[in-house]
Amino acid sequence: MTWLKVVPAWCWWLVAVVVVGAGQQIRVNSLQGDLTAERDARIEDAGKLGACRATRTTLLGQVIEQNDALADLRAAELERAARARDVQQQAEGRAQHADQQAQQVLQERTPAGADACTAAREAFDDELRRERAQ
Repeated sequence: MTWLKVVPAWCWWLVAVVVVGAGQQIRVNSLQGDLTAERDARIEDAGKLGACRATRTTLLGQVIEQNDALADLRAAELERAARARDVQQQAEGRAQHADQQAQQVLQERTPAGADACTAAREAFDDELRRERAQ
């Protein structure tokens, strides 16, 4: 222990500072790896966030397109329904007219003593002439 007295006190302070500095440098080096890993994770997260935003924008565009297509389909359905109502009304009008004509034919009476087949043929021919005249 006498050799400790040979070394001046300032050297011991220098040794302490070097040891503490070396310890801090070791600590900084070990934390540098953690910092690099954390920075890489944040960069990866930022990339994922960018990809999510791009996907969201794409999906939003697709939703808008689909909504437009649905609106077009609804408008086409309403137009088809209106045309179907018009066609149905026309068909009902023609059916009513045909029914009235049939009722007129049924109301015609066969003259007494006439042949039923001949009377039916004549009624049929009369009906055809009336139809063709219209």
